[in-house]
Formats: sequence, C-alpha cells, structure tokens
Amino acid sequence: MTSSRSEVVIIGGGLAGLSCAVALAENGREVLVLDKKPHVGGRAYSFRENGFDLDNGQHLFMGCYRATRRFLRTIGTEDRLDVYRDVVVDYVEAGGRRDRLSCPSWLPAPLHLAAGLLGLKHVSLAEKKSLIAFDIALKAMKSGPVPDAIENMTVRAWLTSLGLSANFQTRFFDPAAIGILNEKPEAASAAGFIQALREMFFTGRQSSRFALANVGLSRLYCDAARDYLEARGSRVMTNVKAASLIEEGGRARGVVADSGERFEADFVVSTLPPWDLKKLRLPDVLRGTWESLLPAPIVGATIKLDRPVMTERFLGLLNTATHWVFNKTAIHGIKEEGQTLAAVISGAHREIAYSPEAIMDVIKRDLTSCLPDFSAARIGFSKVVKEPFATLSPVPGSEAKRPLPGSGMAGFAFAGDWTRTGFPATIESACVSGYAAAAAAVKPNE
Repeated sequence: MTSSRSEVVIIGGGLAGLSCAVALAENGREVLVLDKKPHVGGRAYSFRENGFDLDNGQHLFMGCYRATRRFLRTIGTEDRLDVYRDVVVDYVEAGGRRDRLSCPSWLPAPLHLAAGLLGLKHVSLAEKKSLIAFDIALKAMKSGPVPDAIENMTVRAWLTSLGLSANFQTRFFDPAAIGILNEKPEAASAAGFIQALREMFFTGRQSSRFALANVGLSRLYCDAARDYLEARGSRVMTNVKAASLIEEGGRARGVVADSGERFEADFVVSTLPPWDLKKLRLPDVLRGTWESLLPAPIVGATIKLDRPVMTERFLGLLNTATHWVFNKTAIHGIKEEGQTLAAVISGAHREIAYSPEAIMDVIKRDLTSCLPDFSAARIGFSKVVKEPFATLSPVPGSEAKRPLPGSGMAGFAFAGDWTRTGFPATIESACVSGYAAAAAAVKPNE
C-alpha cells in the first residue's frame, strides 16, 4: 500500500475544491486535489463532442458572484466571463406572446427591480399593487438568517401569503425561483429564494447584472485552475475515489482511497456533496442531519440548427416543461450560418427518467410552441445531458441541515455549494465555501 503526504488534501475537484486549492496555493500551501472522475470540474464542466465544446449544464452567473469572480481573477480567466450592463430578461410562452423585465440602469437598487416589475405588460396594475407587501417583506430580511417560519414555507406559499397573484408568480417569480434554486416553487423553501434576491437587489446595482461564460466551463476555470496549482507545486489527481478519512487522536490526518492508497495531510477538506460524502467511512463526530439532504436533477440539450430562431442571449419559457433556452452562438461568438442553442429543464424529477429521445421530444415541442421559426429549422446535431445529482434540493427544513463551510472537526472542514453559505446551492455558494474552508485550513493550532 503506497502513501504520500501533502499539507492539505482536498476531496473533490469542482468549483469548491479548486477555489479552495487556489486560495491555499496562493498563500504558499502545498495542496493535493483528489477527484474520482477522469476530469476536474465536478458538476460544472464541458466536454468535446462532434466538434463542439458542450457544457454538462448551462450556468448563468450574476454580478453578486464576488467569490466566483475573485477565483477567476486569480487564475487569470475573469475576462472569459461577460458581464452585461443591462438587466433585461425576455419571456415567451406558447403562441409566441412575449414579455420583458427591463430594469433601468440609471436607477439605484432595488428601485430598478421595482421599475422592471412594474413594466411587465401582461401583469395588471391591480396585481402589481402586491409588490408593496413583497418589498416590505424582503426589506425586513435583507440581512441575517431567514426566520425559521419563512424557511419552512415553500416559495409558492410565501409569495401567495404576500398577495402575489398566480399570474404574477408565473410571469416572473416562478422562472426566477426555478432558475436559482433548481426546484419548483411548490417544493423549494422560500429561504434560498430570499437569500438570492437580497444579494442580487440589495447589495448594489451591479449585483443584479447577468453574466455568461464566453467559453466552455472547462476553459473558464478547470484547465486554468489546474495549471495555476501545478505551477505552484500543488497536484491534481483524477480517477482517485476517496473511501475513508484517516483519524488519529481525534484529528483528521488524511484520506484513504478505495484502491488502498493513503494520502496523509495536516488538513483535509471535503467538497463532496452529501449523498457522496455519507458513503465514506467517517468519524462519528462528522455524522449528522446533513446526511438526509437530497439532490435535485437537471436535464438539458445542446441543439445545432441550420438557421437562427432567436436573437436574445437567453429566453425564459413560460408554462412549459423547458424553462430556459440560451443562444450559444451569440454567447460564445460562434461564427456559423445556423444557430446553436442550449435548452434547460430544471428540477427535472420526472424528466430525468426519460430517454434522451423523449427529452428531445419535450424540448422540441416547447421550442416549437414558443419560437415561431423553430419548426422550419433543421436539427443537424443534438446532445442530451442528464445530471441526476445537479444541486441540493432546497426543500423546507434543509437550511438547518447544511453545515457551515469550514466547520467539521480538528483537521477537517466541510465545503461545497450545499453547505450553509448564505446562498442557495449555486456556483457562488461553491466558491464562498471554498474560501471559507481554505481559511479554516490555515488557522494556527487547529
């Protein structure tokens, strides 16, 4: 049985693991990142197929993603993230009827959101009056923990309690909640939605700006982070599956792989999601209610068409199984006669069991009903990707089960998008947790 030693071992090479590793390497620490997959990137990576860089899932970034942008800036790829000045979201429904959320850039936050919501065409003035109660409720929770009574309500129940009509919820709040939480409003806790909204709209106007990677996810951060680490004497090892934690004297001392190889360290950070982490042999002190946290799936498809069918960077689809469609041709600056789209079904608990052909049938039906030009386009290539464990399912009661990032035991820290960062389980939550775990790893006498 072979063994090696590092200052810090990090289990998991996704955004949390790589941001943690980069923060430690930046401060002169020798780090070893272990990942069970043949590549890094965790649940956010890209791969090459049929001449395309395909993301395993489309991700929308936000201006309030400060830890994410710090990480990208450190590894030299922040310029691969395009941040859009105007906060504009176009929506379309069956039959092609459209609406637009357009938040004036000259208004301070959160007034620009209020102006955008008041400008929705297909929500009546009487329905918009409920925004007063929504504004009061959100301002009352603009900092600190979300009250337990609210955390135990679903997004749907909370919004309804404020007097927001079903139509208003359908036309703005539902798409926002589904996109942020990867769970339907009837199932998701209001806590994560509130956490996201207050970061986006109460921390400055720039926080609500949208951003999209102009390259595949692996080119955005995976390759550059690995290069950064290796240039500083740290290592990344793939195809290594952690099996147990080494514990001596009440302190974590490293990791044992399922191959039997030992990776000893002064400190261990686990960025594994709870459904994977609980399978490891762990000290009893690390066991807890976090083990009952469950995943929410995403399915999506990349579709190459012989002609353009939309001009927007992305569109929200209303009252359809497909929630969003992204114009990859525009986002990535692809030079082509046709158009490449990425369609997303979030919280896809039903669709995850479908065959790729059945998923494509759902997406084609929705795009045909919403985009008048889609039916005339020919599909030259399509690729369906299923992510059954895409994110944490943020059901009521789950917030209290999320351990704080950086907590754990002597010599060990939890990290990952699923930890209690003050964000729902997003890319930003992953990076926030990575920096928190890095800080825990360098505390003296711990």
